[in-house]
Order: sequence, then C-alpha cells, then structure tokens
Amino acid sequence: MEIRQFRYFVAVAEELHFGRAAGRMNVVQAAISQQIKRLEEEIGAELFERTSTDVRLTEAGRQMLRHCRLVLAQTEQIQRAVKLVGAGRKGRLNFGFVDNAICGLLPPLVRAYRARYPEIHMTFQTLDRNQQTDALEAHRLDLALLPGPVSEPNLESETFVSSALIAALPSDHDLTKYSSLRMEQLVNEPFLLSAPSTRSGFLEVIVAACKSAGFAPRVVQEAPQMHTLLALVQAGFGITLIPYWVARGSSPDIVFRPVVSAAEPYELAFAWRRGASNVAVDRFRECAQRLAPELRESITA
Repeated sequence: MEIRQFRYFVAVAEELHFGRAAGRMNVVQAAISQQIKRLEEEIGAELFERTSTDVRLTEAGRQMLRHCRLVLAQTEQIQRAVKLVGAGRKGRLNFGFVDNAICGLLPPLVRAYRARYPEIHMTFQTLDRNQQTDALEAHRLDLALLPGPVSEPNLESETFVSSALIAALPSDHDLTKYSSLRMEQLVNEPFLLSAPSTRSGFLEVIVAACKSAGFAPRVVQEAPQMHTLLALVQAGFGITLIPYWVARGSSPDIVFRPVVSAAEPYELAFAWRRGASNVAVDRFRECAQRLAPELRESITA
C-alpha cells in the first residue's frame, strides 16, 4: 500500500464520485479507479458499493477511511517536522562553552537565537577547551565556544570574538589614575587568577603576557570562575585580567583599564564537527555573525 493510494481513497470517500475525486487530485479518473482497485485487492475487501448512478462506502470502506485519515495526518506531521529540522527551525542543539563566555556574550546571543528559532531545544554545558573538543568528537556536543585557534583535524571553526587584556582593579587602586596600563606596571601587584588545573586558555594568555614583560604573576588567590575573581577584586584582595566582554555589567566598585601587552589577543571561536549535518549549528553561527558587530559595540561602549 502507498500513501498515494490512501489519498486517492480519501478523496473518493469524501466526494463519493470518482470524477470529482480525480479533479480534486489533479489526475485522470482512470488513475483514481486503477489505484482504488489495486488497494481493494491488497486489502482483500471492497471499499465502495458502485452502481451506475451512485458510489457508497462499504463497512470496510468506513473503517478504512477513519484509519487513512489518521495515517495521512501523521504523515503530514512527519513531513512538516522533518522539513523544519532540515531548515534548522526545529530540533536539538547541544552547546558547550567556556566559563568566561557567560559574562556579556552568551545571554544576548542565546536570547536572539531563541527568539528566531523557538522550536530548537538547547542544552548547555560549561566545559574547558579539551573537554569541549572531546565532547564534539564523541557527538555529545553539536557546537562549542572555546579558546582559539582550533587545530583539531576533525573540527571546523570560526572566530567569534577576540580581546586584548583588560585589567580589573579595585576602585580605590592607585593605577586607576591611568587611562591604560603596561604589563610592567603590574609586576608587584597581587594577582587573582584561575588555577592551572582549570586548563584555562585565558590563563595561558595572562602567563605569557607576564613572561613577555619579564615577570611571573604573584598569585595570592585562585578561583575557578571569572565572576568569583571579580568579586575578590571588588573586595580588595588584588587585581585580575579579563577579556573585554567580561567587564559588561560588572560592579561599579571595579575599574577596568586596557593593558598594552606583547601577548597575542585572546579569542573565542565556534567549533563543530567537520561535515556535521545538524542545520541548527549553522543557524546559530549565522545568528552570532549577525549579532557580533552590535555585541562588540555594546560591550566596549
């Protein structure tokens, strides 16, 4: 049995006229008659009582009509759902990101994406860079936002944002009198940094910047997350360095100053499996590309 046969049968059952059913289905009457006959043969029961002037449903036909309508409705639902998934408007997106992306970047991006694609179910995981690449290759993540560059051969990537170092200082700190700082001015400062065990790409940038300035940071307190480090800055425990987007919405008791450094800028990149078939990944990246200029402007303002 074919879906086409069900559609022809329903048309005849509702019109009770082979000619009108053929016109409704945009086929010749002979095609309708042939398919109904074949359907009756496959089922082993007559579906219509035919006379020279009348067409009526048999009891088997009435039962068949009820079930055919259900099958056709389910078929339409399946086609509609698959079409939406294929267009990236329905489905699932498992998304991973590093902790610092929560501050300033993800809320407006996810909000804009969900407004455009409300039928995509998203899951979120905060993971370090290595955990994200492992999860991508193991198909536990569809898309990752992680420190770049990304060189894994099975992954594709594109840069989303990048940032030079920004110093976060207590509001009463002497260095707040400068509009910008050099790394050398921080040589004697108490640093608040993430622990090496967190495998933070941003920590690597900070250590490299300090080394290029001829010193190792004097770490007085470690914390796993940037918002915790900023709380410690606010409490006067020391200073920390952040990417610019983390400064968005931070406490007025913290002063931010750009830092001139020889270190490479810190970047966050989207990464996904090479040849991935989840169109929701492409739609999320497109949304990020549209939002990126506005996002950068609002963060740096």
